[in-house]
Amino acid sequence: MNLAHKNCKKNSPVAAVYLHIPFCQHKCPFCSFAVIRDRERFHEKYILGMIDEIKKRAEWMGAKQSFYDKKYTGQKLLKSIYFGGGTPSSLRITEVDILLSQVRNFFPCSDDIEISFEMNPEDVNPEYLCGLAEIGVTRISLGGQSFQSLSLKKLGRLHSVLELRKAVKDIICSAINNWNIDLMFGIPEQSITMFKKDVEEALSYNPSHISLYGLEIHEKTPFGKNKQIIKWDSEHQQQYEEMYLWAIERLEKSGLFQYEVSNFSKKNMESFNNLLVWSGNEYLGFGVGAHSYVSQTRWSNKRSLKIYQKHLEENTWPVEFEEQLQQKELAAESLMLALRQTKGINVEQWQTRFGSLWENQQFDILNELCDTGRAFWKGQQLCLTSKGMLLADRITVELMPPSISKL
Repeated sequence: MNLAHKNCKKNSPVAAVYLHIPFCQHKCPFCSFAVIRDRERFHEKYILGMIDEIKKRAEWMGAKQSFYDKKYTGQKLLKSIYFGGGTPSSLRITEVDILLSQVRNFFPCSDDIEISFEMNPEDVNPEYLCGLAEIGVTRISLGGQSFQSLSLKKLGRLHSVLELRKAVKDIICSAINNWNIDLMFGIPEQSITMFKKDVEEALSYNPSHISLYGLEIHEKTPFGKNKQIIKWDSEHQQQYEEMYLWAIERLEKSGLFQYEVSNFSKKNMESFNNLLVWSGNEYLGFGVGAHSYVSQTRWSNKRSLKIYQKHLEENTWPVEFEEQLQQKELAAESLMLALRQTKGINVEQWQTRFGSLWENQQFDILNELCDTGRAFWKGQQLCLTSKGMLLADRITVELMPPSISKL
């Protein structure tokens, strides 16, 4: 597909933009994201490629007929810019600023836009944080994972516990007062006591947000090829559940309330990016492996840096996968995204939207979920309990009406 350049209407057609920075000093053995070994000489060409993609995609959005439909009238402003990776903090401040300037140029921003930036602990220092604040970054997400040396070693992380503690203190002293720390559980050889210590230490720093991720074993990663780790994971599912349920209760007692399966925040400090994506808003992703969702179409970019750049040089989209979501996929995704959030889903509105009614089978499943403490009704909203959140994806499949499942 040729990327014809056309004049772009000065408006933001999406609420959120994601910028993928794939560079890493070292790829963690559990990671399944699109990352490459960091070389500073790669930065300039990659950033120029991203700028080209941003410009072309903005022009493409402006040329779409639906962009001029009534539902798009009025000023629609960008609410979130999220730098993820990989390691965004591998970039120099000037490089980050260039990318931000390009996004702002093509996607007019809300006055209260949230600009999130992922960092590795070993990259954090007062000067870098000051630079981020000066160019408009409003939120830091720190990839801490654990305050235990053994856990960090098992995960293949490069930072030490001391570096993590220093990074946290530098963030606290910076001008950026909205910050998240990632913690992981289900790590090989991690005991419940070790995990509790991680949570307690994280809470002692008073973060505005904690993301709590259970270790997932992906097939094509080193962990996914390690029989001992696979065996350990399968034998410790009960411990995995105990960690998760304990953490939910402990975090909420400390004023960090769960709003999604893996995310907890102080009141009104939820991640804009998370809320927008989980509420079904359209978003654009730029860079290798980045995902987008526009006009009921979902696509992801090439994961190879060379192939990504080759497509842009040839004036073609660097797309790896693309699908137009049909009624079945839209219904399933809407149900899944809603059930992953603590606010749940209005079942009547969902059924009306997708023209399908639950049958006796779905109500039997729902009654069982309520009886076993995995779901409950809150007015018209169906919500999952903490135990239900552990099975959110499976529950979504079970609650899909046959009339949609057969489409």
